[in-house]
Amino acid sequence: MEQMQIQHTIGKLGRWLEEGKYAQSTVYHFKVTTDRLLEFMDAKGHRDFNTSIGLEFLKEEYSIIPGLITSGADDTRYRLVRKLSEIQLHGIPQFRKKIRTYIVPDGFRVATESFLDYRRFQGIIERNISTIRLYLERFFVYLTSQSITQISRIEAKHIHGYLLYIIGFSNQSRDHMMRAVRQFMGFCHKNGFHPEDLSPHAPIVHYDKRSRIPSAYSQEDVMKLLSLIDRANPVGKRNYAIILLIARLGLRAGDVANLQYENINWEENRVSLTQHKTGNPISLPLLEDVGLAIIDYLKFGRPKCDSPNVFVRHRPPIGAFRPGAIYSFVASYIGKAGLLEQGKKHGPHSLRHSLASRLLEENVPLPVISAILGHADTNTTATYLSIDIERLRGCALEV
Repeated sequence: MEQMQIQHTIGKLGRWLEEGKYAQSTVYHFKVTTDRLLEFMDAKGHRDFNTSIGLEFLKEEYSIIPGLITSGADDTRYRLVRKLSEIQLHGIPQFRKKIRTYIVPDGFRVATESFLDYRRFQGIIERNISTIRLYLERFFVYLTSQSITQISRIEAKHIHGYLLYIIGFSNQSRDHMMRAVRQFMGFCHKNGFHPEDLSPHAPIVHYDKRSRIPSAYSQEDVMKLLSLIDRANPVGKRNYAIILLIARLGLRAGDVANLQYENINWEENRVSLTQHKTGNPISLPLLEDVGLAIIDYLKFGRPKCDSPNVFVRHRPPIGAFRPGAIYSFVASYIGKAGLLEQGKKHGPHSLRHSLASRLLEENVPLPVISAILGHADTNTTATYLSIDIERLRGCALEV
């Protein structure tokens, strides 16, 4: 890709960001990052751009290494360079999250809404309906790039092409996306939206759940992380209470972000809520240190506002904040604690894994751990057996 062509790709990504109404901070990072990329390529004598050059640029110019990113700015830079590679390979960038401005094309809309209504009738909760919609929207973005705007014009080659388009996702994510396509195409054939059943052309992407060892930190590591939080200021009080809820009770970041006053029963010292991910209720004991941290925040840290949420943003507009914000500051504390390792997760979910690991070490029965973590199936919790290193060592035969 010559300089003229990389500039064309940069311009295409800039228009995509503008049409998607991305935040001004993202647009700013885009301009600064791409200007430095062009200077980097000139200095290195690169006439072609590819993913390897993009990663080389991020490492040399910003010390960014995939898998060890803790700041929001570096994450934005990494995603922008990745999208340049996606435009180079596919002509359009992929999107990981819901695009608020995306509208399902007319040729797909009736079938899509009918399919989603059918899935609701089957008992799929609304949160999972949104995920299915996201997977289908990615499929439609690819189809539109191939000039396919009607359900009836979809062919097997388009499904195979889409599988290549999502190659950058994990096998687990690709399997979930292809399952959505497989079910959708089967539904379209049965209900007259497509003359042929193309569902067999959406393959199963094989992956082994149990081969993915969850990331976990020792109790000493978690205590080291907590000790770094400055509890003398309001934000520190909030972050400390949030991390305790995750590390001590095993709550998901989304449930902590959405935690409301009514979810805490102070008289019985319990936290009761409906899990955002599963839609299932859960009730846990409010441990003393967790309760004291929440009280400290409510009395001396939480800004005054009308939000029913326990934890709120401290910068205007003051109110409820996204679970992604929890990921950012947890990753930051893990980095400051010197706990970052290549290939090891460093978000709030790793603290849930750490709790599961500690409970296993203390010989807590698996069904009890499942109840604490809010898993409907103990098979899900069984994945955590792979991080009980001490028990695995005890099973080893002497050499």
